[in-house]
This record gives sequence, C-alpha cells and structure tokens, in this order.
Amino acid sequence: MDQDAERIKKLLSEHCTEITSVHVTLDSHQRMHIAHSVFWQDGAGRSPDPYTLISVEDVKSGKWRAVNEADQETALAYVQELEKKDRFKLCIWPEHCITGTEGHNVTAPVNEGLNNWIDSTRGTIDWIHKGQNVHTEMYSALKAEVVDASDPDTSLNRALIERLSRCERILVCGQAKSHCVNFTVRDLVEHLDWPKEQLHRIWLLEDAMSSVATFEQAGEQFIADMREAGLTITTTNKAFA
Repeated sequence: MDQDAERIKKLLSEHCTEITSVHVTLDSHQRMHIAHSVFWQDGAGRSPDPYTLISVEDVKSGKWRAVNEADQETALAYVQELEKKDRFKLCIWPEHCITGTEGHNVTAPVNEGLNNWIDSTRGTIDWIHKGQNVHTEMYSALKAEVVDASDPDTSLNRALIERLSRCERILVCGQAKSHCVNFTVRDLVEHLDWPKEQLHRIWLLEDAMSSVATFEQAGEQFIADMREAGLTITTTNKAFA
C-alpha cells in the first residue's frame, strides 16, 4: 500500500495540468460504530475480536448483543438487511479512520501529491467524507450498505455522480481494491448516466490500489467484473502515455 501511495503522488505531481479535478474520499468513523468491537458484547461482556463475522442468528440468539440496549433493535435490523442482500455478513473491523486521529488523515505521499497539484493548478480538492453514521457501513463513497432513512448522507450521492459525469475520463485509485474502491466503482457503473459503450472512460489504475489482506480474491473478482463491463484496466504510468 505504501508503494500505491507513492505512485499516486507521482501521478498527481507529474500530470498536474492534465488532471482537471481531484475527488478524495475519506472514511470518517466514530469508534462507537456497528462494525467495531466496542459496539458489541457477548453474555460475559466481552467484545468480539477483529474480523469476527456477526450473523442474524448470532444477534437473535444473544451470542452478540449491542452494548447499548437502545441500539439492539437497529443492529438486528441492520444484519438482517445485509443478509437479505446476500452480499456479506457484518464483519468487525480493526478500528480505523477514527475522526480526530492520525488514521483519519491522508497518507503523507498522497498528501504531498495533492499539494503539488494545488500549487500547480490553484485548484481545490473535493473532499468526500463517508461512514459517519454509526449504524451502517459505507464501503462505497456513493451510498451506505443499508440506507438510514433519517440520514440523507447515507443515500445515493447524486451530486457526486453528476460531478463525475462531466469528466472526460475518471481515473480511480486508492484503498482498498477489495472493498471501498470495489463498491464505489460498482455503484458508479450502476448509476452513472453514461451508455455502456462509454464506460471505457473509467480507468482503474490497478498498480495504485491493493486489497485488504486475505480478501485478495474479492479484489481480483472486482477487476474481472469491471473489465467485462467495459472499464479500462491500466496502470499509473500509462494513464497519460
């Protein structure tokens, strides 16, 4: 992932004038989040280990319960909706991208590249924060896994899709290929108002993204699916060749 960041820095720094807009997504989590250990406990008051999968049956049986009783009904409804979609079960992730901590920051090489782009173009970065809602995950930058009707920020981000639709090309890079990049691009392909024959204008820079460890197969399946959909799969050194 460090090498991915260095390649992104080089892309931003060497092709400033060719890149007309930059959109940066930031996971922006609370510690007390449905996909973090602190949200859950078992009958003995122990929290689940990272990478624990929590199923509907686990919640119904009381194997795992929300620490705050007021969250129990919402938590059950959430895992039920996840399984109804047949995409995946709730995974407890190591705490990451906690707002206010160093982990929420853009990595130093990418930040350097962004600053080089700003210095050259005097442009502004389009910062997109995602994942603030504690009761739903948001792998995709465009919508939450389960939309919270009371929170518009979890709904489809049509404004961002509209901004991207005006681009001649969309270059996609970042982390992680298996999750956030994967589901953001899938949502973009589904909702972008471009005909199928124009989807080649979305370029996935495969040498500037990596999968979460042990989820490599999901990342490879994503690339295969997007290649079949007509997207351009390439590398950073060919993005402006």
